[in-house]
Amino acid sequence: MTSTDEKLLEGITRLTPSLLTTMEAFEQVQRQMNPSRLTQLAEFLTPFEEELKQACEGFDDLNFPNHVSKFAEHLLGAATYSLRACNGITSSPDDNWAAMKATRAHCRAQEKLYPVATVLKPISQYFIEIEERENLELLERFNQERSETEVGLLNANNNRQARGGFSLYIPEYIDKTEPTPLVIALHGGTGHGLDFIWSWLREARTRGFVLLAPTSQGDTWSLMDEDIDLPLLSREIEFITEMLNINKDKILLTGMSDGGTYSMLAGIRKDSPFSHLAPFSGVLHPEITMGGNIRHAKYRKIYLVHGTDDWMFPVETARMAEAELTGAGADLTCRIIDGLSHTYCRTENPALLDWFMK
Repeated sequence: MTSTDEKLLEGITRLTPSLLTTMEAFEQVQRQMNPSRLTQLAEFLTPFEEELKQACEGFDDLNFPNHVSKFAEHLLGAATYSLRACNGITSSPDDNWAAMKATRAHCRAQEKLYPVATVLKPISQYFIEIEERENLELLERFNQERSETEVGLLNANNNRQARGGFSLYIPEYIDKTEPTPLVIALHGGTGHGLDFIWSWLREARTRGFVLLAPTSQGDTWSLMDEDIDLPLLSREIEFITEMLNINKDKILLTGMSDGGTYSMLAGIRKDSPFSHLAPFSGVLHPEITMGGNIRHAKYRKIYLVHGTDDWMFPVETARMAEAELTGAGADLTCRIIDGLSHTYCRTENPALLDWFMK
């Protein structure tokens, strides 16, 4: 090995673990994110940010050969977005809007890193549920050659300037002869499917279900006026079920904030195509009760998640939804999570999926 090769290897082995550790640390911050806690979270995140900055120093100056340069570009790009995410917390600990933008930068770090997930084992492990990261058989599935081309992460008219498109993850090792569950994940207000898909991709990649993350046609879902989102969402589901062998008894509609509210509005109605609903940090829309659709909640499987410290929709709204849905005869699981603010509780995904898959 030449001295140049040693420098390149040193740069990669220095940057990769620091990047992954920082991204994991940011996820812990995201789980605790609350306007009243931002200063404490900034203090927690600062050492990871500083270490990643040091690991990035000089990396861009390394002269990678052609067969490695693309990997290096993705690695550095992910680190740049990860530092941007950290900076959104550490430089503005009193700015809630900066914190929200930081979470989107973290999504883009994952987006930049994912295309090279199979190049290094630690990167592939990052995109797997923690309990399965040493599952060598699972890791090997991602490295196998396949004739199927339309697998992995796909996007349809879903760049960040567009509305009404969708992002889709089809497991690389999918067996199209077997019925596969479908999870549909709805972003919050002003969000985007291209970002929100990362809240679920790790679990989809580990457990082998198809994941759809659509983008609302407006800034948020159709909560007030004519429902322009459900017809499009229905066509997207139809497209996927024609393309793949989807288990129609296992179609989960979930969402965060406005997405959680809309998941109930779209899902609690006659002839709903969704077998399960899982609203996170949303509210039971008045139209469901006033319009009479609450009667369609009977026997419907619903997994409701809310935080005691939610600053946008106080926990009392979840208690009221619990009472209404239980009274209507829903098959309800209600998870009120102590200390959770108005943020997506990604750590609840495994328990939710255990409930959904049983």
